[in-house]
Amino acid sequence: MKIVRILSLVVALGALGYFAWQYFGEPNGKAYKLDKEHNIYYKGEGMDEVAAKKLAGYLKEQEYFESGKEATVQITRTKETKDTVNLNFIVDKSKITADMEDKFVLFGGMIASKVFNNAPLTVHLSDDHFNEVKNLGYAKPVADEPVPPANNTNTQ
Repeated sequence: MKIVRILSLVVALGALGYFAWQYFGEPNGKAYKLDKEHNIYYKGEGMDEVAAKKLAGYLKEQEYFESGKEATVQITRTKETKDTVNLNFIVDKSKITADMEDKFVLFGGMIASKVFNNAPLTVHLSDDHFNEVKNLGYAKPVADEPVPPANNTNTQ
């Protein structure tokens, strides 16, 4: 009976620790809130509030961040990806099409060019917890201004 109590205590403490980490530990990175509807999460080497603000401004300019539609994006850089920026868009998995994927890659190329000075950039589609839904791969920097993807794929 004593072993069951100890195991129950260990499981309860583990669950409490996990939820505390999720709430206080910023597992998605630090948040830059452009306004009530639009957020950029950032983490990793070189990913800071300045980069988040620049990206937020560009997304607003390109009307990806539009009034009345919530949208959240994450930028990361890891030891494994070195100098590559990982750009994670939150999308509704059920609405993804091949055409939409192509537009996100093209939009990522625009972002690489205009926001990150032609740095290597990969585009990822994610759920609302930033779990990867699909890795769209490298987005070649684009100098022209094609139309950005429709914002109706956001789940928030």
